[in-house]
Order: sequence, then C-alpha cells, then structure tokens
Amino acid sequence: MSRRREGALVAALFLLAMAAAGLFWAVLPAEYRQNQSTDYLAHYEPVARAILAGRGITDEAGELATRYPPGFSLLLAGAWGLGRAVGLSDTAALLALRLLCAGLAALLLYGLARLVWPAWAALAVGAVWAVYPFALWITKQPNSEVPFIPLFFATLLVFWLAVLRRPRVWPLYLLAGALAGAAMLVRPAALGLGVVLAVLVVLLARPVRWPARLGLAALLLLGNALVVAPWLGAAYAATGKIIPLSSGGTVTLKDGLTFLVVEKEYRQDVPVAEDVAELMRAYQSRRAEMTSTGALLGVVLDEARREPLAFLKFTLIKAGRSWYGIDSRTFEGPTLAIQLLYLALILGATPPSSLRARRWASPGWATNCGTCWPATGSSCSPSGS
Repeated sequence: MSRRREGALVAALFLLAMAAAGLFWAVLPAEYRQNQSTDYLAHYEPVARAILAGRGITDEAGELATRYPPGFSLLLAGAWGLGRAVGLSDTAALLALRLLCAGLAALLLYGLARLVWPAWAALAVGAVWAVYPFALWITKQPNSEVPFIPLFFATLLVFWLAVLRRPRVWPLYLLAGALAGAAMLVRPAALGLGVVLAVLVVLLARPVRWPARLGLAALLLLGNALVVAPWLGAAYAATGKIIPLSSGGTVTLKDGLTFLVVEKEYRQDVPVAEDVAELMRAYQSRRAEMTSTGALLGVVLDEARREPLAFLKFTLIKAGRSWYGIDSRTFEGPTLAIQLLYLALILGATPPSSLRARRWASPGWATNCGTCWPATGSSCSPSGS
C-alpha cells in the first residue's frame, strides 16, 4: 500500500470514528441520550466554569477542588473558551470535544498497531474500535473517560515508538512520561502508569546499555513528575495533606466493597453466595472506620483473615464484573456477550508465534491490552460495577 493511499485511509478512519459516534448518539432512544454523569454535573462542570471565571480550580465553596484531579475540568474550560472565541456555544464546543476525542482514539490506536502490523491490519484495529459499542456509549455524554482514552493511547504510542524504533531518542521518553501524567490528571485510575512504563523501559529497551536504560527510565519519570507535581503541590499547600491525585479515592474504594449489598432505587438485584453477601455487609457496617485509604486497607485485610474463602470469591466476582458490570445491573447479559466477542477478536489478533517468541510485551499485545483495559470496567462499560 502506498503512503499516499494509507494517508487517505487514515483520514477516512478519523472521519469514520467521528461519524460512528455522531450516528450512535442520533439513534439512541431519548431516555438514553440524557446526561447521566453525576460527577460531571456535581464536580467537573462547576470547576470548569470557575476556571473560566478566573477563580481557579475551586469548588462552589471557593476551596481547592480535590475530589477529582483537575485535568478534565481544565480541558472543558479550554474547549469552552476556544469555542466562545470562534462563536460556538458551550454545548457545541463540548460536542466538538467529544467528537474529536472519538476520532483521535481510533487514530492513535491505528498508530500503535502500525508499529508492528501492516497498514490494513492496523486500520482494521482502528475501525473495530470506532464501532465498539461501549466506546460509543461513553462518548454520548461528558464523561472523563472521553479524553482519557486518547491520552492513554497516545502514551502507549509514544512509549512503544521510543522503545522499538527510537530507543536512544531521549525526548520521546520525556514525552511519554508527560502524557502518562496528563492521563493521570484526567482519571486517577492511571495512578502508577509512569512507574510501570519506567520499569518496562529498563526491561525492554534492549539496544541500549543498562546504565543508559536507567537514565531513560528516569527521564520518563521526570516527564511524569513535571505534569503531576504542580497539582500535588497545590493540593498539599491547600489541605496540608498528601493527596494522590484525588481526595475521593477512599470513597470510591468504600463503594467498591459494598456494591452488591447497597440498594438503590434504579438497581436490580444480583444474587451472590451468602458468605460473600455477609462479607460485604461486614464492610458496610465498618464504613465509619474507613477514614483513610490505609484504614480501609486494614479493614479489608481484617475481614479477609476472618473469611478467606468468601474474600477469594468476592475478589473473583469483582474481577469478572469489571468486564461487564453495570451500576444499574441492567443489560449485563448482552454486555457480557459483546465483551466476549471483542475478547475473541483480541485473542485472534495475537499470533501464537508472538507468544513463542516471548513478544508478549510488544505493541501487538499493547494494542490488544490498550483496547481491552480502557474498554472494560468503569472506563467503557455503560457504568461501573
């Protein structure tokens, strides 16, 4: 395939991804088109409007907004500010941001696949992502996952470009770390991504000698720190506490321990073994003790020691539901069926020779895992479990 033709097809892929997202939103029933993102309404939008008004990253009380990291709110404020400069309403600017992110995600995934696969296969990867139902579902409303996914894919692309094609081009490692930091500031689920990539540099940048690998890993961590440290410093200055990206981590973890026993009006019941239900009820009864992440971990380990078998079952349920679990517990059967179909595509795209050659850490697997990780669990299922 000529470069000119490939370039035209890449442009078509970008347009396909945006068109697929727009068409998906158009055909959704009205009841599903509504913005169901409570985090957006309660946090991201008010903080973004405070930034636009010149009040900084503050909540409605005027305090530094630490419930979530500021990346998404900064992107919203930037999109609205740019939109107003060219005469767009905030609604239109937000729509444009969501469409742009949908197109960029497919494009970046193509680029990642293209590092190891021929053009037609890499284009197929991007096209499959462009029509992935849960990626489309996420883009229907202003979720933080919308910009996170292209940032995550961009991080992987620059990282593998450096390791495989340009192992001695040090600015690429700095850029990979910075992109990982940007992803962390959009979604704290990426906490530790820079460290993981730095370890992989040491293990996989084989053309480079060991001392130089350590230096490249340090550069990646430096890029990560340059992006994240200002926020951590501001949070510490305002609160006197070291906050790992978000002050809401403990709250989220509490909810994750009791998700099948806390009733909500919109939730359907999911039957679980009595010992597992009893374990979650024990966690619920001890919520008051979970005043910090460390205290929460202590409660978790304490109950795990008391009921190790129930804890093992609970862990397996959580791991399984990360692929298909929905907060409302509706449509979980069809969701699982779609996820299994995509899992089959992922496994089918990995030739056995790659495994025999120990290329499990190559961009081929990174492409598969890059598609899989943000496309499962809370990132790209209709709602978290």
